[in-house]
Amino acid sequence: MNTDDNAHAQSNDKIDPRDAARKVLGENFFGVLSTHSKKFPGHPFGSVVPYCLDRKGVPLILISRLAQHTQNINEDNKVSLVVLERTTGNVQTDARLTLVGVAEKVSTDEVDDCAQRYYGHFPSAQGYHTELDFEFYRLGVEAMRYIPGFGQARWVSPSEVFKPNPFSPEAEARIVGHMNDDHGDALLHYYQVAPIAEKKDDVTAVTMAGIDSEGLALVVDEDLYRIEFSREVTDPMEARQMLVEMAQS
Repeated sequence: MNTDDNAHAQSNDKIDPRDAARKVLGENFFGVLSTHSKKFPGHPFGSVVPYCLDRKGVPLILISRLAQHTQNINEDNKVSLVVLERTTGNVQTDARLTLVGVAEKVSTDEVDDCAQRYYGHFPSAQGYHTELDFEFYRLGVEAMRYIPGFGQARWVSPSEVFKPNPFSPEAEARIVGHMNDDHGDALLHYYQVAPIAEKKDDVTAVTMAGIDSEGLALVVDEDLYRIEFSREVTDPMEARQMLVEMAQS
């Protein structure tokens, strides 16, 4: 293990594993979904799926009824989702998180809110659930295995990792809409000053995808990035103050 790897591992050790696990989950927007293969009984079937966090802080996915993983879920809805920290270098020193549980179809009365959040993060998928054969599922997580680096595996409780979003669908829509309509320059500034590896130099348009108590998500071209707040916010007024401070930094 080289010096950078050691520093990476030591920095992970200083963070509460529950907060660190939530950070990995919030900063990454895709994972490997493993289902029980219907075609090859007894074998796991892995597929890459985009996700965002729903109002309860739980991964939300949008999958086609025709997809192999959906057919597998219909047969046996026990699944796992592996999320890997996006860094460069030795993959064994990268933090990763495995969520074990079941895939649950979103109820009809929750679809509109889920669609608002999901399409904010993945605009190119807009309308999939109404125009195509896609449906929303969330993960009913029963256990989590968090690995902050090589040889540091531990189990963490889902109830201590997931953090509900303090903003109602209406409040979040107002904040996101206001920032996108009137403060595109501030959003670009957030991206430019954020500690993002391999940052693009020719970006001119950035949109906000969503906001929660600990940060916000930005869409840059078709890429998603998580920007963490320096402190937790609990209501629209605190969120406004934080966004203003970030714009002035």
